[in-house]
Amino acid sequence: MAAPTMRAGRRAQAGPHVVVVDSYTWQGLADLAGGLRSRGVGVSRITGHPTSARARLLQWIESWVHGPTVAAVDGGVLTGRSVRIDVDRLEALLPPGTVDIQTQEDILALLIRAGARGVADVRGRVRDGVDPQVLVDKWVQAEVARGAGVPIPRTWEGPDSDEIPVVVKARLGFGGNGVRIVRAAADLPAAYAAVDAADLGRPFVQQLLHPAVHTGGVALAGETLVCTAYDGLPSADDPTGPTRVVVAREDDQAVAISRRFLSAVGYTGFFCFDFVRDDDGALYVIDVNSRVFGSWAALQELGFDLLSAYLYVIGAAPRPVQSRGRYGVAAATLRYPCPDTSSRAAVRAWRRESLDVVRRRRALLGRRWAAAMRVRTEIGAVRALRAAGREPGAASPQSPSSEPLEARR
Repeated sequence: MAAPTMRAGRRAQAGPHVVVVDSYTWQGLADLAGGLRSRGVGVSRITGHPTSARARLLQWIESWVHGPTVAAVDGGVLTGRSVRIDVDRLEALLPPGTVDIQTQEDILALLIRAGARGVADVRGRVRDGVDPQVLVDKWVQAEVARGAGVPIPRTWEGPDSDEIPVVVKARLGFGGNGVRIVRAAADLPAAYAAVDAADLGRPFVQQLLHPAVHTGGVALAGETLVCTAYDGLPSADDPTGPTRVVVAREDDQAVAISRRFLSAVGYTGFFCFDFVRDDDGALYVIDVNSRVFGSWAALQELGFDLLSAYLYVIGAAPRPVQSRGRYGVAAATLRYPCPDTSSRAAVRAWRRESLDVVRRRRALLGRRWAAAMRVRTEIGAVRALRAAGREPGAASPQSPSSEPLEARR
């Protein structure tokens, strides 16, 4: 039996500690680090090597909330290079009392392939007998879902289709990577080849349906502790842009489907499901994210207590009391870097909105988190204002350490 990744439901014996392992800045992980610190859990970070003075500055600012930081990760999907980690060194870097690591999909996949030991053995997030690739591989997720009676769109291998539109998907991908929508049959072979060239696993093709709701929460050994359905809404003037606000909604169908999948694999940890719907309104799962997700802090602000559920999972708190959050109320996300540098007014509006989010979440995520996010926002605003002062439409370039604009749901 694989060593469990988390000491599920038991009190940690000595100072519980969570290690963030990433290759770039990700708001969801920074928020989690702040929330854990504010609840007395130790946090540290193993991350990518900074590639510029700006990236080094950003990493230093984020260390205020992430704590001790070691650069030991090379590459990563969003850098355009395959991720590389010395797994033996990673295991040696985990401090005493480490009860969990929080990371991204390509690093999860690497740890599964490498057969990491102890807390780094993420295979313990599903029950014995379940293929651990279900944590990261979208094709395996589809196969497991089908076997568990969880609805998924029609899915097949190979660059052929008797229906259009479709979506071509890599087996491993996140943040919009490894996905191509095809609306003309003549474009399918090229789209398939492009996804295949990304080296994210053999692509497959899936029926394209209408975007729908998400669910997010925390589970323990297949039991769903918290599960909330929500919409992630972009700005009205940028409908394909990053999520700007999160609105929780009551959707019994989405929650029930999520619970069925989690129970089938015996999952433990944070999760996020993405759904699509057909013309009759029926829901289908298209992605299962076995990690913390970008909208969790907005849901926490709305009263859905994911953090207490996670603390229970790692043995740092008693079982949380079920509470009802606020449905139909919008909570803004914290977006970085500034997504719109088309004008100085747009940059100033982003700065005001970001600082307002920091102010509202200080009580939830802690003073160190708030200080780091304020400083990061002010520096980001200066840079964005410079970009806005260039020719109309000039965009501010992003470094590999920046948050992907897709905002990770």
